[in-house]
Amino acid sequence: MEFLRNNTPRGENKTTVVTGSSLSDAYRKVRLEFGPDAVISGSRSRTRRKDNGWGSEQVIDVMVEKPGSARLVGEETTDARGHVTSQIKYEVERLEKMVEEIIKADAPATEETGGSADNPLGEFLTGNGASTGAVERLLTRFAGETGKPRNDRPGALAWLNGHLAAGDTQPADIDGTHAFLTENAGDRFETAGHLAHAMTRADRRALLLAVIPDPDRDVARLQKLAENIGCDAAVIREIEQLDDLTGRFPGYDAVLVDLPALSDPAMAENGPIHRALAGDADIRRHLQIPAERDFLDLADLREAARAWNGDHLVLTRLETTRRPAKILDLVDAIPLPVSFLVRGDARHGFLQAATADRLLDLILKTEPDPRFTSGLGAETV
Repeated sequence: MEFLRNNTPRGENKTTVVTGSSLSDAYRKVRLEFGPDAVISGSRSRTRRKDNGWGSEQVIDVMVEKPGSARLVGEETTDARGHVTSQIKYEVERLEKMVEEIIKADAPATEETGGSADNPLGEFLTGNGASTGAVERLLTRFAGETGKPRNDRPGALAWLNGHLAAGDTQPADIDGTHAFLTENAGDRFETAGHLAHAMTRADRRALLLAVIPDPDRDVARLQKLAENIGCDAAVIREIEQLDDLTGRFPGYDAVLVDLPALSDPAMAENGPIHRALAGDADIRRHLQIPAERDFLDLADLREAARAWNGDHLVLTRLETTRRPAKILDLVDAIPLPVSFLVRGDARHGFLQAATADRLLDLILKTEPDPRFTSGLGAETV
């Protein structure tokens, strides 16, 4: 077979790539940009990171030959009346077959593929609080990464156990400076109080530090909490006092910074508190999320996690939900490791380090059904 020599100067690309969310979307863009007689030389499917930086998405690239591209000697071309050449006919048939394969892959899962509709584990998770979308993405990712069928329950649970991101740090062992973000002003001191209590019981020094507390509500509450726990407490009323926060209290094993609610004007992005804390690499920022929260409506918290450079999630008030599998929606929407699991208040509840075992047991052990216990974690919350 004889080829023409490509005399195109180096650096000049005569093929352009058009990207779409699907094959039909890519074709639509090709027709808009190049017209109905565009010559398509190939296509491919690939995964790319989403523009917002969270997760990935599947896209289709279509390669289009620009006018003047080198061609095979003897290659057929369209005649004056625009008849399609044999090469383009072949390409159309190939792409039509690809469309059929994509449609088949995107079709709802059947019993043969082990989709959640006919998958005991999938049915259990959705019945226990997880959304169908989160379960479908979970099972699809499991099958794609392992090559195992989606209805392989032991394999899916073992894989999930290895992919649930957790801080795995014992409460009594933490050190350094930790800041706690919350949506509601009434939730202040929830996690910080638990951690201070755990550290005090382990004979370690913790400082409860409240930033701009409400003088009528928070200060008295903070004083009583510190007295009951047996730890020190302090208040920051001037934003300037946040400068060099990590070096200001050298006599403590950990400084637990309790912040105003995210809705407070003082917590505005690019405001003084945000500038002092969000960019400090020596501070660990924990976003507290109560278990009764609607995990399908997390746009604001998702944005807060991004704006504040969140390091961890804390799941609080776990006693308020009977459908804990919705945790899968939380970690699907905000991909940060979970640091702690909290039930009740600092005096009458308890806090545990989040581990993958505990998270999985929390998701699965709500009902006494031995088929759906993981067998991977001995302790439950």
